[in-house]
Amino acid sequence: MNTRLLVATVAVAVLAVTAGCLGGGISDEQLDEEAEYDWETEEDVVIDIYEPGGFISDTEYRAVYNVTGQDRLTLYQRGITTDSPVQIRAVQYRSADGEFINGSELDVEYGDDSTVVHLPDDGEGQLAFSSSTQSKQLSQPAYVEGSYRVILPEGYAASDFLLGHISPRSGESQEIDGRTHIVWDSVSSSISVQFYLERNQLFFWGGAAAFSLVALGGYVYWKRQIEAIQEKREEMGLNVEQPDEFDDDEPPPGMG
Repeated sequence: MNTRLLVATVAVAVLAVTAGCLGGGISDEQLDEEAEYDWETEEDVVIDIYEPGGFISDTEYRAVYNVTGQDRLTLYQRGITTDSPVQIRAVQYRSADGEFINGSELDVEYGDDSTVVHLPDDGEGQLAFSSSTQSKQLSQPAYVEGSYRVILPEGYAASDFLLGHISPRSGESQEIDGRTHIVWDSVSSSISVQFYLERNQLFFWGGAAAFSLVALGGYVYWKRQIEAIQEKREEMGLNVEQPDEFDDDEPPPGMG
C-alpha cells in the first residue's frame, strides 16, 4: 500500500509540474529570450516582420508598443467563435529614463483567450515582444490606439489588389532601404496586411497575360474555322436560303 501511495503521489506531482507546459503557458526562458528592438521610433507602434514564413513555417515579427498611460497590455487574436491568446517571447520593457526590465520580471498572465502583460507603475514607457502569425500575413486588433508602422521583409510588397491586402486602406506604402514600410497616421480598430514576394507578382501577371493570349488565339482560330465551314456550305448550296412563296408583300392566294 505504501508503495502504491508513493507512486500515486509522484505521478500527481509530475502532472502538477508539467501542467503549465502542457497547457501552452509562457516560461521565463521564453520571456527572457534575446532579441534586438528599435526603440527610437516615431510611431506609437512599430511591427517589424523579419521572417515572411512559408508553406510549413509561420511569419515571425518583432513589435514595439508605446504604452504610456497604460497599466497593462492585453494581447489576443480574434477567431470565428472565440479569441485566443498571443504566444509572446523575448519580452522587454523600457522606461522613459532608459531602464530595461526583462519579461520574467513582469507579471504576464497567459489565459484561455488573451495574454495580459501588467506594466510598471512609472506611467511612461515602451513594451516590446516577439511573436509569430500565419504565413505571409499579419492581422491583429489595435492593442494601442495611435500611429502604426509595419515593415515587410526585403523583397516583399502588399499593394497588388489581387495578391496583397492592406487594411485600413489609408495605409501609405514607403520604400526605405530596400524594404516596404506601411504607415498609418491613426488606427483605432485593427490592422491587416497580406504580402507577397515581388518576383511572384511578375510570374502571376506574366502567366495571366500568356493565358489571355492563348485564349484570344483560340477564339480567333475557332471563329475562322466556323467562318470557313459557313463559306464551304454556301459554295455547296447548303447554306442558301430559299425564298418563301409567302415572303412578298402580297397576301396568300385566296385571301386577297
